[in-house]
Amino acid sequence: MQQRQTIQKQLIVKALEKLKHVKGHLSIDEIYSAVREEYDSISKMTVYRNVRQLAASGMIMQIILDDGIERYDLNTHAHHHFTCTKCETIYDVEIEELPEFSQQLQDAHGFEMEVAHLFFTGVCDVCKAKKQ
Repeated sequence: MQQRQTIQKQLIVKALEKLKHVKGHLSIDEIYSAVREEYDSISKMTVYRNVRQLAASGMIMQIILDDGIERYDLNTHAHHHFTCTKCETIYDVEIEELPEFSQQLQDAHGFEMEVAHLFFTGVCDVCKAKKQ
């Protein structure tokens, strides 16, 4: 079933696109604040409902890291995440070898993998450079 592209959904996607280079992976509260800048009469519940609908339809990806906060990503193809423990920036990470590793796990343990998602933490190159 095709989802209607309401103005609310369009504003949410626009907010994610606008802020992806600044903030990367936005929480619902951050999305709400960004949408309110352009459409101040929108309710928080409307943003929550539409963000969840966009995630359920596969138009955006929901990620939940160690802090338990739901964040959303426009990058919906298979990828992983690295969080800098200093600046708390979340980076997308591509790992080409993961399909082979997943297959090894399945073969060794009899698992049937549905989704493989890895989260890494450490210090990003920007913060490392500041420390030196």
